[in-house]
Amino acid sequence: MWRVILSLLAVTAVVRAYPSGAPSTACTDMFPQHGPSEQTSTPPYELVVDKTTYAGGEEVQVTLQRTGNSATFKGFFIQARTVGSTDAQGRFTTLDSGTTKTVNCGSEANSENGVTHTGRTEKTEVAVTWTAPANRVGHIQFRATVVQTETVFWVSEVTSAYVEDPTAGPVPTPASSDSQDVGVTSNGCGSTKGCYQAPTNCAPPSCEYFSSWQTSGDSVLFEVSGTSNGYVAVGISADNTMGLDDIYECVYNSDSGDTTVYSSWSTGKSMPERDTTQPQGGISTIVGSYVEGVVSCKFTRSINDAAAGRRKRQAKVNNGRFYDLNDDFYVLMSKGSTSGNALSYHATNRVVSSGKVDFQSNTQVTGAGSPDIVKAHGSLMMIAWICTASVGVLMARFFKHLWPDSQLCKEKVWFAIHRAMMISTVLLTIIAFILIMTYNNWLWAFHAGAHAIVGIIVVILALINPLMALARPHPDQPKRFIFNWAHWAVGTAARILGVVAIFLGMDLAALDLPPAATFLMVGWVIWHALAEVVLEIHNCSTSSKPGRSEEMEMDTAAGDPKAKPLRGGNYTGGHGIRKGILGLYVLGMLGFLIALLVYVGLN
Repeated sequence: MWRVILSLLAVTAVVRAYPSGAPSTACTDMFPQHGPSEQTSTPPYELVVDKTTYAGGEEVQVTLQRTGNSATFKGFFIQARTVGSTDAQGRFTTLDSGTTKTVNCGSEANSENGVTHTGRTEKTEVAVTWTAPANRVGHIQFRATVVQTETVFWVSEVTSAYVEDPTAGPVPTPASSDSQDVGVTSNGCGSTKGCYQAPTNCAPPSCEYFSSWQTSGDSVLFEVSGTSNGYVAVGISADNTMGLDDIYECVYNSDSGDTTVYSSWSTGKSMPERDTTQPQGGISTIVGSYVEGVVSCKFTRSINDAAAGRRKRQAKVNNGRFYDLNDDFYVLMSKGSTSGNALSYHATNRVVSSGKVDFQSNTQVTGAGSPDIVKAHGSLMMIAWICTASVGVLMARFFKHLWPDSQLCKEKVWFAIHRAMMISTVLLTIIAFILIMTYNNWLWAFHAGAHAIVGIIVVILALINPLMALARPHPDQPKRFIFNWAHWAVGTAARILGVVAIFLGMDLAALDLPPAATFLMVGWVIWHALAEVVLEIHNCSTSSKPGRSEEMEMDTAAGDPKAKPLRGGNYTGGHGIRKGILGLYVLGMLGFLIALLVYVGLN
């Protein structure tokens, strides 16, 4: 009997939920907190304003009315918002105290920046007055949730024309549903909402990863954005590793052009699981967009299972694995490609917050820093292509004629150093490649962007060149020049692309180096180019045949009694100057390299 009575009371509470208007807990998501779900059809209502522009403190008349002879409505909730924000602006005054009342949204007492119904009478229109803030805040758009019946309602779908701020930029232009930006923004990070940004302090759409959260009552408004042609996901986790994660996937379907959100669960390093019967369990008010390579979504998540139940949302997959956001959790983010609306591979691009997040606060969260394996990959590549490759090339290009009577490891000095440096370059590159592929679970990395593609090309070229050197013909062979040119071309391409890959990798969220590191890298490039120019000038000034270059002359194999003398000209001296230039270059290069490695290590 008691169970029957309690069930009847619960049903009555749902049917007659909030007859006196929207509570302040609905300020963020504007969800009426009753009924099974909001409607997806076009609402038969409209918001009409009497002004097209506004000034500070100016009044605007706002009317919510049905279109044509459509159905009446019982409830409503109206706010004025700026583009891409959920913060209510200005102040409302009611024109009919019998049917309307104001709602205080935000931390300010008596803010009166929302207006809702009183009672359950059927209405055809409602008119209210809105007063703008003393200082203009940008273009304003009025938004309304309209309740036709307890089970039929439209959440924040009824919108007015923009009331323009003449001092702001252009008004957003309407766009097709598959390309209209939903307006994820970093405005309010650290003050009105909590945020995670990678790179640090970036602003959408320039962020590789961005997520924000804003708790109001028993719901949390999430914003998710990132550079991707497939999906960007945010995960809620009890630890800072993948596995047992409450995940929300912002997915762009290239086949249909739609962008939406799915809730899923990660059991470990495998594809997240979606509930096939309730793929959006626990979430509502979903909007998404894909614009110029940036995927963005907004959605409201119930704060826990109990709140999800009040909204008639099923709990999440696998028997209600739905984290309670009254507790603190790590924020994980990942991205990758899709096939239709399905994730086509397990994410290899991922970042994690430096600590657990309090979703009730407005904290601006930092990243946990780069994984050690990523730091090792970047460090080894820098050592290879800034240090060993550069020294090896300089020895072969400008120092063949130095130390003519000396040997190192039974080879001419220049050749021994050149070979050691280039072998080191290849080995360091291979080790770095193995490390990053291990981090990526040995998945093909073209999805990771230009850095991954250029990096793979560098690895291939680095392997080709020593194999070519092993098969080089004798200096007396007439076609030796073909090898010389091929060896030079492959090596030069590898060096250039190696440096390009480093530049591309420095801005990736997995490493997220500060701008100063990029300036250091630019400084090294200038330093190296300056060294080559000075050595080339000195080369021409000391050669009796200045028109010939040493660059292609690789036929002085030490210990070979048949080896010909260098054909790059007879040098009249300057060996000490050239050694001094080399020493100065190495000192400067090591300075740049050590500074870069320090940035990598501290990040």
